[in-house]
Amino acid sequence: MNQRVLVMITSPVGPRLDGVARYARGHGWHLMIQDRLGPEHPFDWPCDGVVATIRRDPRAFAFLRSLVRRGVPVVDLTCDRPAFAVPRVTTDHAAVGRLAAAHFAERGFRNRVFFSVGWGHVQDLRWRGLSEESPAERWSLALERPGAARGGARALARWLEARLAAAPRPLAALTYSQADAAILLAAAGRLGVAVPDELAILSGDDDPLLLENQPVPISAVDTDLGRSAFEAAALLDRLMRGDPPPRRPGLVAPRGIVQRRSTDATVAADPLVRAALAWTAGHLPGRFGAAQLASALGVSRGTLDRRFAAELGRAAGAEIRRQRLALARRLLRETARPVAEIARAAGFSSAAYFCTAFQAETGATPAAWRRANGSGYLTRISVPREPTRRAPMASGIAVSAVHEATSVQA
Repeated sequence: MNQRVLVMITSPVGPRLDGVARYARGHGWHLMIQDRLGPEHPFDWPCDGVVATIRRDPRAFAFLRSLVRRGVPVVDLTCDRPAFAVPRVTTDHAAVGRLAAAHFAERGFRNRVFFSVGWGHVQDLRWRGLSEESPAERWSLALERPGAARGGARALARWLEARLAAAPRPLAALTYSQADAAILLAAAGRLGVAVPDELAILSGDDDPLLLENQPVPISAVDTDLGRSAFEAAALLDRLMRGDPPPRRPGLVAPRGIVQRRSTDATVAADPLVRAALAWTAGHLPGRFGAAQLASALGVSRGTLDRRFAAELGRAAGAEIRRQRLALARRLLRETARPVAEIARAAGFSSAAYFCTAFQAETGATPAAWRRANGSGYLTRISVPREPTRRAPMASGIAVSAVHEATSVQA
């Protein structure tokens, strides 16, 4: 008998819906999709199981709780209500914060903040991950002025502008959501704060439709929502067949950073390193290396490498390579230019050398990386038919398969 599965995902994010649909197609499920409950009463469609994002809506929560009491298995894709004891498969939110910290550290940003208009369990996990190696501030109107968010957009704008104006710069900000990232970028624009040189912005989730259509396209963490939903559906299938629920929630590690221009900067206190970074950024299409860079700045190669190592923890040649690869990734994502042309535009001596360097960095050929990460909303919500492992990011934080956590997270 085909299983009847109710999907209650709010908001109805494309990758999550696609992840459930991929599993359903392969297992003969009959689906009903409902992102919100009606104002009169819950839609009580007879179902054998539910995949849901269990949030703060009291009507939805009461409905799902009644299903659990009747013995209908429910799998949660979030951890907004961690005290509600149901099986979960969700993003490893602490890993999101750690990945952001590594991304900022690689670019020399020492001042860091986590920004979210609201505050809850997920925000706390991401902020703690960002703060593991060095402290990061928390900017949240909900924490600082409980109830003030009801004052509307103008009150939020005034509060955020005051925080941003008083903050040390350069500053790197991880935001909870795409909307928070856009709000922060707008505040920076009103104050004349340059993004990314004075303020680097990284969204905690990726939505190309919103983030690519900003005055400065905003970088994001790819939290692999399609994978989480696929694994949640697989868990629900086991529960509907009578398997016992797991003792711990399943966590899906983020796939990596979708880098756009909002974090495309490297900062340094050392004036020589700052000058080298600016010269490199302005000459990337040219054929030069660390020796030519040192000559252009009037210092020895040894002096340049020592100053780079002290400031950024890597030699000048490694930074040149990092900037070339970052430019190549952006061109692969944002344009349809051929790979050989992109290799030349990024300053690589040949397309073959570029392909070798790119694969060593990302674990994929330029063409394969472009298929998986290319621009456009319809491209980005496409998910492979079977779960796959992704190569480790350059930051050293590897993308892993779903694993069981030791604490309640979702």
